Amino acid sequence: MYKYMKLTNLIRINNGKSVSRLLFITALSSISLFSYAQHQQVRLTGSNVTLKTAFKQIEQQTKLFVDYNTQEVNDSRVLTKLPKNSNVKEVMEQLLEGSGCSITFSNGHIIINKQARTVSSTKKISGVVKDETGEPVIGANVVVKGTTNGTVTDMNGRYSLEVPEGGVLQISYIGYNTQEVKVGSGDVVNVSLREDSEALDEVVVIGYGTVKKSDLTGAVGSVQMKDVSQVGITSADRALQGQIAGVQVNARTGQPGESMMIRVRGSNSLAGGNEPLYVIDGMPVEKMNSDINPEDILSMEVLKDASSTAIYGSRGANGVVMITTKRGRTGDTVLEYNGYVGVSSLRKKLDLLGKDDYIAMVNEVSQNDGNGIAITPEQAAMLPNNDWQDLAYQTALTHSHQVSVSGGTDKTKLYSSLNYMNQEGIIKGSDYNRFALRINGDQKLARNLSLNASIAYSYGTQNTANSNADGWGAIAYTAMVMAPIQEIRDADGKYTNFSGTPWGGTNPVGMAELYKNKTVNSRLLANMSLIYEIIDGLTFRVNAGAEVNAGSSDRYIPIGLSAGGKLDGDASKSKSNYYTIINENILTYDKRFNKNHALNLMGGVTFQTYQYNDLGGSGTGFLRDVYETNNLGVASTPGTPSSGYSDYRMASFLGRANYNLMERYLLTVTARYDGSSKFSKNHKFAFFPSAALAWRLSEENFMQDIDWLSNLKLRASIGQTGNQSISPYQTFARLGTSGPIFGDGKDIGFGLSSMANDDLKWETTTQTDIGVDFGFFSNRLNIGFDYYWKQTRDLLYNATLPPSSGYSSMLRNLGRIDNKGFEISINTINMKGKVNWTTNLNITSNRSIVKDLGSDVYGNKIQRIDAPIGGGNWFPLFVGKAPFQLYGYEIEGIYQTDEEARLNGEATKKAGDYRYKDTDGKAGITTGDKTIIANTQPKFTFGLTNIINWNNFELSFLLIGSVGGDIVNEFNKSITNIGGTWNIRKDVWENHWTPENPNAKYARASVATKDYLAFGDPSSVWVENGSYLRFKDIKLAYTLPSQWFAGSRKPNISVYLSGQNLITITSYSHYDPEASWTSSAVNGWDRGVYPSAKSFTLGLQVKF
Repeated sequence: MYKYMKLTNLIRINNGKSVSRLLFITALSSISLFSYAQHQQVRLTGSNVTLKTAFKQIEQQTKLFVDYNTQEVNDSRVLTKLPKNSNVKEVMEQLLEGSGCSITFSNGHIIINKQARTVSSTKKISGVVKDETGEPVIGANVVVKGTTNGTVTDMNGRYSLEVPEGGVLQISYIGYNTQEVKVGSGDVVNVSLREDSEALDEVVVIGYGTVKKSDLTGAVGSVQMKDVSQVGITSADRALQGQIAGVQVNARTGQPGESMMIRVRGSNSLAGGNEPLYVIDGMPVEKMNSDINPEDILSMEVLKDASSTAIYGSRGANGVVMITTKRGRTGDTVLEYNGYVGVSSLRKKLDLLGKDDYIAMVNEVSQNDGNGIAITPEQAAMLPNNDWQDLAYQTALTHSHQVSVSGGTDKTKLYSSLNYMNQEGIIKGSDYNRFALRINGDQKLARNLSLNASIAYSYGTQNTANSNADGWGAIAYTAMVMAPIQEIRDADGKYTNFSGTPWGGTNPVGMAELYKNKTVNSRLLANMSLIYEIIDGLTFRVNAGAEVNAGSSDRYIPIGLSAGGKLDGDASKSKSNYYTIINENILTYDKRFNKNHALNLMGGVTFQTYQYNDLGGSGTGFLRDVYETNNLGVASTPGTPSSGYSDYRMASFLGRANYNLMERYLLTVTARYDGSSKFSKNHKFAFFPSAALAWRLSEENFMQDIDWLSNLKLRASIGQTGNQSISPYQTFARLGTSGPIFGDGKDIGFGLSSMANDDLKWETTTQTDIGVDFGFFSNRLNIGFDYYWKQTRDLLYNATLPPSSGYSSMLRNLGRIDNKGFEISINTINMKGKVNWTTNLNITSNRSIVKDLGSDVYGNKIQRIDAPIGGGNWFPLFVGKAPFQLYGYEIEGIYQTDEEARLNGEATKKAGDYRYKDTDGKAGITTGDKTIIANTQPKFTFGLTNIINWNNFELSFLLIGSVGGDIVNEFNKSITNIGGTWNIRKDVWENHWTPENPNAKYARASVATKDYLAFGDPSSVWVENGSYLRFKDIKLAYTLPSQWFAGSRKPNISVYLSGQNLITITSYSHYDPEASWTSSAVNGWDRGVYPSAKSFTLGLQVKF
């Protein structure tokens, strides 16, 4: 911190001669020192250098002290250009030019004083600001240098401003070099701005530090939240969708408060988890919940290759998402309000059978099965015609309000925000509420000591429509298959109970209104860092952080409402607590030795501990609904209470070296040594190294004559990362309890429930990345390309054990999965000037292959592992194939006669039944005829963003899409099943087999068809093309002109209208091609999840 210092020498000398001599000697010394001090040579270096940093460099190079009053000198001002190498006096004069300050050299100090203002005349200057092509620059800042007197150019690039005689105009605009023009005798000053080719100096956040984009050796994608804001985003992870190559973000469910599925360069693990690590303001956290307020986020970086992720070692294999929140800045206090209100509705309504068509289907089924007409016209007249989709879904309201305050001085900076968001779900009875508070502070304690602190608290309440997020029993499923002739309420006015009827299931309307399923979660994130600059370039940072989560769940199914056959009331209640504490100690050395050599060294040690505990209880059989979950003791059949506890610890040593030679040759070496209590003593520690090289060819002398090439950089990296996402204590033999019930008591006994595995260790992913970055035409066109190859070994998986072991399975390491793919990123500035138009396109292709599944207990190589997912072994693993492909029967047609079925070995089949492909060549259709019938991996995915600015308007839109890949639509076992019970799609009914329609797509109407399809193994009727193109976001914003407001401090007000999920182009028959089972490792498996909504949002942003 620099401050004004009044220099007074308090010298008491009584002898007059002594005073004279002292003054004489002092005068001679002062003349000598003054002359020497002024002529010391100074060389300022760096980019985005502030005036404060320049003063600091002068002090370091001259041993002079720069003294000034921060109220008079704005030392946070970023220098538009550095003074040429010269003596300290000339450099200081250049730095303070136009500021109205003078300098004095005295006793080793450079004293800056504000010159007394003299009354000078002013005159009105006007002009036009254009770019190099002659197009007007709209919204350029025109300021009198050294003052706050300024304006902005209008839609024609024009401005007018009162300027003092001899003043200097500073003209600046994003993407252009700032220009200074001294006012002469004329009244018109026209300016032509040049494009800024230094966009590569953008700073990117990486693990335990930052780096200039031009110095990156690894693969890192970045999202600035200002570029994706104002579309009504309710969760932070949603902001990543379609923005970064290699990062797949899918909305697996439309349930409010649920997180997105994020995959970075594919899935590496079978059972060890595939979610990336999240790091919020430097603190690693296990999950990115919906409780993180997106309005508080400044930027997000995704670390993708081993060079960037190896610094997180055992948690970096699935990529790392770095989240940086907003902080205070030097300057005036800024008060900001962000709010929006939106309406959402079901994006696509399925075209199902109405009453008449449904009755016709029931009668045809009955007649085909030899039972005559099931529903007569007289009976039909008395039946209702209910549209269960209309009854279960609603138009939902969402609103969010945030107030934030930010600002600070050169010593103290503060950002604080308060947010409330309420989101109704499109399924009745579902919603999510979030309250969030954040305080970020930065304090300069001393000249070389500073303190940074962040505290964030959130409280979220989620009400879900029922306990099943997807599958049979979920409202989304039952509202689709429920017969339109079913009554909503019985004669007593209660919701109809379908238990025991041919329709089965639950009443979706009753579940939506009466089912109570409430989850509450509170989260506290606190992080504090103390940074001490030991010497120039050497800093030591001590960080302490904590995350505390407290959650509770209350579920109650009222009496008479069927759920799992329970009609007498069903209640459960649980609570959980989780916390983690982290300590990091990081030493960083950052030094530029001369213009050719720059070195950054970082090393440290971290410690982190985790603890989790929970408890729960349940009961069924209630006389009344009055207690719900508030008194489980009154249940006639109490459930077994449960409680649990677990903890684990990590200790890590880490280091990284970055070397920059001549701004052309870049080297990064990273290593981390991780220890985890989750593993046995033989494998508690593991080493994760990486190395990367980059060559900036565009900086070579022989490339300087190529004007159209702005940037060319080659990159290559290789390294290892790990995965330890398993529960603690997996290496131990664990005890379980059981025992018979005698009378009113239960005799509890202990026994081994699992085998010990002393050899359990980390999954290890080795990744190679080769990349190239291009910049053309002053970086108006930027292209990035990466090819990667990941090999994950020692996969964590619950392998089946022989029956003789006494156990069914054991978590062990086996096999290998490879992920190979490429990424393309294209950024363009299409137009610049009166209209500004930028485009960002990213394309990703990834293929996962199972290369090895290990050996059995006898040493034989395993070629297949049955994965107990779904209703059976529907998604087994095969060596040489993609993981988790659908395994079932392939339909090759429909039998046209009974005789055709008999000759094919299926005597029970009849004309109109599906004909399955005989793949094993044996008579009849057996389990040996099963084959791989679906691969859910897309060929490639993409995201396309366009932002267009004209005058005060901004139009932006985001398109996302997927090409190739299948969707396993488990709905089709019901909704294409003409068995006379469930409702079906209208196109199925219109295209089912009859003797008059032999070329139909779907089988005949028969109960036999229903039983075979619904409860047998999957068939290709479940499989659909998963390709889609979706207009994910579109936004139109308008910023009110500042001329509309009076006063020196004018507000900045923007209003916007946005839409989400408005248009989806796909052949997929169901609600949403993005949907996938939320609790499975299988992506692209639609089991009837909560559909996504289409939304319209109206928002307001106000800054003072």
